[in-house]
Amino acid sequence: MKWVLIVVSITILGGLAFFAVSIRQDSKALPAQENAHIILTERGYEPREVTIVRGGTVTFSTELEKPHWPASNLHPTHEIYSEFDPKRPLESNEEWSFSFTKVGAHNFHDHIRAYFTGTIYVVEGQ
Repeated sequence: MKWVLIVVSITILGGLAFFAVSIRQDSKALPAQENAHIILTERGYEPREVTIVRGGTVTFSTELEKPHWPASNLHPTHEIYSEFDPKRPLESNEEWSFSFTKVGAHNFHDHIRAYFTGTIYVVEGQ
């Protein structure tokens, strides 16, 4: 069965509107994994979307020779899933892992370069 899920988040801070949109077209396109690895490249996050089971862990790293900072939307407050935030920039050789306990679609961005975005889908175990 094919379906489309569109998630839109909007927050207004200091007169500026911040929003994120995530579109997923097929529930079977991304099989759920126990753990995943997402790498920030010069083109953005790869992969941009992963599906993990609740309790699974996603590890973030970068191939850039610059700091990175993966965090929950919304930028710059990270308030949608505030625990999903290392609370500081990570050095280029540093990885950071987070275990997801909340089921749902969790949009994220690089806090330093907020135009790099992605989505982590967390589902109940099968």
